[in-house]
Amino acid sequence: APLFQDPIFNGAADPAIIWNKEEQLWWILYTQRRSNGPGPGVTNIHGSDIGIASSKDGYDWLYRGVCQGLDFERGRNTFWAPEVIYHEGLYHMYVSYITGMPTHWQFPRDIIHYTSTNLWDWHLESKLPLASPRVIDACVARIAPSHWRMWYKNEDDHSYSHYADSRDLYTWENMGRAVTYKDHEGPNVFFWQGQWWYIGDFWQGQGCFRSDDCLNWEFAGWILEKGGSRPGDGS
Repeated sequence: APLFQDPIFNGAADPAIIWNKEEQLWWILYTQRRSNGPGPGVTNIHGSDIGIASSKDGYDWLYRGVCQGLDFERGRNTFWAPEVIYHEGLYHMYVSYITGMPTHWQFPRDIIHYTSTNLWDWHLESKLPLASPRVIDACVARIAPSHWRMWYKNEDDHSYSHYADSRDLYTWENMGRAVTYKDHEGPNVFFWQGQWWYIGDFWQGQGCFRSDDCLNWEFAGWILEKGGSRPGDGS
């Protein structure tokens, strides 16, 4: 059942949950998808801001508005799927970006890096030079004290996930394919019970993979492949 429903467009997607050290609250930053918006084709999927909700307990959530300072070119543009991490006094956001509001899917898309001291106000750092001009859904994990890894969907390579490595969160080196089990999106990677885990959206539930070295991934099964009986939990 829904953890949080956006009160403006009823389209909260792609959540990143992080502790806001300044407000001492949990925050969700998410794609404010315009699910009830009009328009031809897939216009309602585009033109989205990054929405914000906050909570004291992770259960009851309050809508707070949208992130400020993301725009770097004029017009109504598209932001998707924020990944937000905290490191050495700064919050880092890696977010998918599309110019304008396309009516179809065949438009370039990039992953953009921002930083912030308070999670409200964001400063543009760079557009990341990743494997193709059609990349979305960044996920970042710290795999060693000075070693960060990013996974993302490369739509120009069969919608497999690729990965890139960084020593400072600013400069990224493309390393090639990550998970090629089949086409998918929305990777999430974390360390749990002595292994690395990778969960991706395969549009038939979430596919789970595990690894000892964060490089070689073994398929471990499916979760959430069947709908539930609660309102909003049907697919």
